[in-house]
Amino acid sequence: MNIQKRIPLSDIYKREEDFSADLADNLDELSVGKFEDVETEANVGTRRADIVAVGEDGTLVVENQFGKADWDHWGRLEAYARLKEADVAVLVAEDFEELMIVTCRLRDEDSVIDWYLIQVQANSYKELSFHHVIGPAIDIQTERKAEAGYSEFWQPIRDGEYGRLFAGKPVPISNDGWISRTRHNIGVSLVLTNQRCYAQLYFTGANPSERRDEIMTLFPESEYRYEYRDTPKETKVNFPVIDKGKNDPDDWDEIREKLVAMGTDIYNKINESDL
Repeated sequence: MNIQKRIPLSDIYKREEDFSADLADNLDELSVGKFEDVETEANVGTRRADIVAVGEDGTLVVENQFGKADWDHWGRLEAYARLKEADVAVLVAEDFEELMIVTCRLRDEDSVIDWYLIQVQANSYKELSFHHVIGPAIDIQTERKAEAGYSEFWQPIRDGEYGRLFAGKPVPISNDGWISRTRHNIGVSLVLTNQRCYAQLYFTGANPSERRDEIMTLFPESEYRYEYRDTPKETKVNFPVIDKGKNDPDDWDEIREKLVAMGTDIYNKINESDL
């Protein structure tokens, strides 16, 4: 009987970045959802996340490392996941200490993000296998989120009634001010306040102001109303849609239609450009 010997990832890949590139091409192996638009070494502020992807199940952030997972990588994953407003966060490593397993389990119990620790193993044929060490307990997550409830306003949009671009998971009431879609360090959010709504562009990564100025050439002032909303930490552009919001439930159908139309137009213009 030929028993395969387990070997370290470093025997297969020279660098962790090489493993990230391979993993990015095979995200389905992680079994954490459906994600198509994948970016490696994705800019998050002044740092880089190993993998960021978007798809039917929202936004995914992955950090991976050789050997046993350390707290530096866990801290990075937490920061990247929150900055990217991730729906799923995954730390991939060859081993995990018990305290990290407990920590991840607690995160899954008190967060709207689905947190995973996934063990990767390689055999002497250089074949990889992935095993969930910790993932969201579906019964606990479902019970907790059901108690909090989901946003009634966003649900038809997330169900795809207004197109597939902003479709996805239900939005918890605790986080029902916006939904977003990202592409190459540019995000398009649909934002709803009590009295108004607007589409918002936000920019991450290096030189966000320069990137904004370049992208805004796609939106001439003769055709679009917008306002810059910069802060010392963020570069944003707001596109007003209509002066109605959460307090106008009789007009929610109109709000949804106009809000999604604006967000889709903005996203498509950027996506179809060479910028």
